[in-house]
Amino acid sequence: MEDQFTHFYKTEHVESWEKLLSFSEGRDLGIPGSEKWNRWIFKGHACDKWNLSTTLERTLHDRFKLDLSDAWKWERRLSREFIRKARGYLSDPPSDTDYMEWLALMQHYGAPTRLHDWTYSFWTAVLFAVEKAKLNEKNKKEKFCAVWALQIDWLRKRVEENVPRLMELLNEGSNLRAEIDFILNSQGKNNTPSGVWPLNAFRLNQRVVAQQALFVVPLDVTKSFMENLCHCPAVEGMISQHLIKFVIPCSDEIIRGCVKYLYDRNLTRATLFPGIEGYAHTIGNLVLLPHRFHDIGEDPNRPWPT
Repeated sequence: MEDQFTHFYKTEHVESWEKLLSFSEGRDLGIPGSEKWNRWIFKGHACDKWNLSTTLERTLHDRFKLDLSDAWKWERRLSREFIRKARGYLSDPPSDTDYMEWLALMQHYGAPTRLHDWTYSFWTAVLFAVEKAKLNEKNKKEKFCAVWALQIDWLRKRVEENVPRLMELLNEGSNLRAEIDFILNSQGKNNTPSGVWPLNAFRLNQRVVAQQALFVVPLDVTKSFMENLCHCPAVEGMISQHLIKFVIPCSDEIIRGCVKYLYDRNLTRATLFPGIEGYAHTIGNLVLLPHRFHDIGEDPNRPWPT
């Protein structure tokens, strides 16, 4: 099916490992402000066909085939359910009205929310894109993963121009609760604005810190994330120079190069998801790094697992 949003972003095809390294430094793009990726954020996808979408959107629309017109109702219902019952599992729960931290916890543990995970690190996004990639095979359809790049400060200024209340809140000083309260309480009304907005909870958990993460939230959950991103009046027609999709082939050269580069810099799921679960998820990729196992597993006469 044709992607109706392709004209809203710039597509760059990664043809080699060297090209990916060049892109990682913001070179060869011809886009002002991309050098060294100052104030850009990134998102990794295991499949290049995926568009940007929230877990709330995917739960309602993709899984249960519900129209997003009722998304604001389901957001209230599911969030209320979580806030009422989750505190019994938490040793240090947020206050009842710290809605941003509650939404961050819901996202962290896999509940559907409007929060969309991004990172300030290009290579963290690459890790999420390639960590489960299956290498391309001869005579079979080529597979691709993707990394998205978004110039978030430029976008936020455009959204401020379209949503004066958010500009007023920023001019009054940093007030995260006021921002999220305004966004959440604008839902289901005739004047709900479109756009996306960067937010983080004040208290950052280990994963958010390790991943250099930032949440981006759609202002109107009755529209898809892509519609919010592209249909904000101050943004439409301009965003293609500020939103880039890097299409990465799942070739042996590139995937092997990525895994080695990331391991050499201690950038793995074990460091991004502290704990044994994150560590266990890193083990499989070591198959691409046999040099790390000199003389291990070579002799069947030695006791297992040496």
